Amino acid sequence: MTPPVDDTVSDPVSDTVPDEQGGGVVVDDSLPVIDPATQTTLPAGCTAPRTATATFLGELVSTDDLIATYRVVQLRGGSFGAYVNAGLIAVRYADRETRFLETGQIYLVGAAASELFTTLESKVRTKKDLFGGDAVVGIDESDTPCPKTEDAVVTLKPNGEFIESGVLTLLRKQPSSLLQVAVLPWVFVLIFLIGLVITKRLIDGARRSSRRN
Repeated sequence: MTPPVDDTVSDPVSDTVPDEQGGGVVVDDSLPVIDPATQTTLPAGCTAPRTATATFLGELVSTDDLIATYRVVQLRGGSFGAYVNAGLIAVRYADRETRFLETGQIYLVGAAASELFTTLESKVRTKKDLFGGDAVVGIDESDTPCPKTEDAVVTLKPNGEFIESGVLTLLRKQPSSLLQVAVLPWVFVLIFLIGLVITKRLIDGARRSSRRN
């Protein structure tokens, strides 16, 4: 006789982790990332660059320490949505980077929606690799390094050049500050020396008067 066939088949071992509701959640960190700007596949472990909500040419109307207000000249990409008001748009800058901008000048602004504030935000300075970046031995030994991509959330000159943001730039924009940096130390030294001379004379005068008495 032929032995009976067991129709029951055991379930394969699952590589999922059950969540608190009893479902299964697949844990897989090896999947590649899609760059939403270029629609290219990034190697596993790489982070997709931030995309700009709107890219536009704007004339700088006014600034304070954090906010730059632009008059929109031309929309180059994306959309403003509710961020634009009567042709004006406010863009937030961290670290007082508005000081590198000049009122009346036109800039190419790539701005993204802020995660903390109800405005768009951009920047003047971009992060740069220090000491050669991944080229340094031991910093990144991955066989598939992350590709370098252009930062879309940045404010540039109309021709695409970076805005000067060094200390000397600020001094050139504010000659009075340059004068203060150059002159004030010498003024303090002179006051200190005059104080020493006056103190010495007072001490000598006190000694002479004590000898007479």
